[in-house]
Amino acid sequence: MKVETLEELKAAFEGWRSKKRHMREPIPSDLRERAHRAIDVYGLGVVARATKLDQSRLKGERGQRAAAGAMVPSYSRMELGPPAVAATERPFAEVETPAGLKIRIFTHTAEALGLVTSLLAMGGAR
Repeated sequence: MKVETLEELKAAFEGWRSKKRHMREPIPSDLRERAHRAIDVYGLGVVARATKLDQSRLKGERGQRAAAGAMVPSYSRMELGPPAVAATERPFAEVETPAGLKIRIFTHTAEALGLVTSLLAMGGAR
């Protein structure tokens, strides 16, 4: 992937602005992607000045793109060991990962459902 100079990006945005049909025409997706790649190299403020776009607009689009990418669970505690349940109690959910790790959940809470959803969203579980 080629690292684009700020001058090239600025010229691309000026060319797009000169060909716009109406004032509120959305920025083409390829130009947005080029701007986001440039932010990784030059920083948000520098790219915003070069493209003459509002920083909050670039940051907002970048945040939406990151949020759409992957759901990150916010669990920080994990107990490893046999469950402290009666021998007759059955798990309400069991997930097996592609690596063969089996996760059994015995409590039926909102947090447990969130964990199961996150594990299934990773893909490959059965």
